[in-house]
Amino acid sequence: METRLSVPLLTLFIMLMGCAVFVPKETLYLKSAQDHATQEEVRRQLGAPALTASNEKGGVIWVYQVREQQSGSRWRAPGLWCDEYVLTFDEQTILRQWTHRSEFHGGELMPTYCVTGGFGSKS
Repeated sequence: METRLSVPLLTLFIMLMGCAVFVPKETLYLKSAQDHATQEEVRRQLGAPALTASNEKGGVIWVYQVREQQSGSRWRAPGLWCDEYVLTFDEQTILRQWTHRSEFHGGELMPTYCVTGGFGSKS
């Protein structure tokens, strides 16, 4: 018995595999670190946070902003990709929660904010 994959199924498989390749290293690390990594372990992996704050429960919030310049082309303007990671640690300094948001700033290389409505923004 011969098994044949249909073209649409094969295309979907290739697209899904391609998406897995482009997951940021920060996201991969944070997925594996949630609920057990300490602040010190996170700092060793990701470096110092851009911003820090505390929450009402006595936990600590760290904000990382990863900026990557993108050159322009015939079809798109140059600009900057900015990824914002907001990490929440509990009172024992364990990473309990994190979020990731990304925004492209077309035509801007030095935007004043990372993502619209990001951590600490007034909008």
